[in-house]
Order: sequence, then structure tokens, then C-alpha cells
Amino acid sequence: MDAQYFERMSAVIMYRKCVDCGSRKTEELNMNEYVCSECGRTWDRTEAFEAAYREINAVKISYGGFHGGFNEIEIDLKTGGVRLGSTRSRVEKTVATLGDNEVKELMDVLREVDILNWKRSYDNPFVLEGTQWEIALKRKAGELIRSGNNGFPDSWDALCNEIGKIAQVSLPESR
Repeated sequence: MDAQYFERMSAVIMYRKCVDCGSRKTEELNMNEYVCSECGRTWDRTEAFEAAYREINAVKISYGGFHGGFNEIEIDLKTGGVRLGSTRSRVEKTVATLGDNEVKELMDVLREVDILNWKRSYDNPFVLEGTQWEIALKRKAGELIRSGNNGFPDSWDALCNEIGKIAQVSLPESR
């Protein structure tokens, strides 16, 4: 990862938070390296980036539209459990349990699509009916929500292809 990549990173990735003890009592040693005043650990921006993704415990995707109801997919990254639900049937079922390699592949995709740096909302005001979606990244510190109303991030289709394979469903395309 080059310096330009890190320049566009958002506040979701807290570079000055210790990657071991979580303390924010840290100092910047140089442009890309930090040290914790509490435990003495040093780290760089790449380690902080990886630590931010390790904090994600689960991914929940809701998608649908006005007439069709909403579908939900929840993937627990700690247990590997994959659950599907729907507002139409109000039934939730476990459809798969991911192994360690499959969880790692999903985490790689989350990094590749740079989901932590997606905008909070993608809206297309020129389309009245269509697809609404929401992704909740569940962490111990709270959920990060990304959503859209007929608008999608550039890497939406890549994420949906992976999630669709895991959950054995078709997710909406960005068009």
C-alpha cells in the first residue's frame, strides 16, 4: 500500500490507536510510524489498517425495494455462521457455516473493496423506485452503517458477487 492510498483513508481507521492495547495515548514517530505511551508497542499505517479490519465481527446486508420487501444476510466472522432473513416471510435460517479460509477470503474482499472508506450514503435522487440497501459492519465499538437508495459505490458488484456466493443468493447489481 502506497502513501497516496493512506492519504485518502477516513477517520474509521484510527492510526494513532495502539493496535495491541487500544490506547489513544500515542505519539507519531515519523510520517508512517507510531508508538504507544502505555505499552511501548510501535506500529505503522499498514498495521493500523489491518487492525481496523480485524475489529469487524459481523457483516449484515439488507436490500430490497418498496414492493418486494427486504432481504437480509448476516455473516458472523467469528463463528462463520451465515443467516438469511426476509421481511416478507419473517423467517430466519442458517444457510452455511464458513470455514477459516472462507472467512479469510471474505475479509480479503472487504479490504479490496475498501468498505471502511465507503461513503455513509449513496443516493440517486433521479430514480423514484428501485433498490435500497444497507450494510452494517458490526464491531465491539459499535456498528458502521453504509447505505444507498438507487446509488452504489464503484466496488458494489465485487462485494455482492462474493456475498452472493457465500449466501447462495443473488444480490442487486449496481446497473
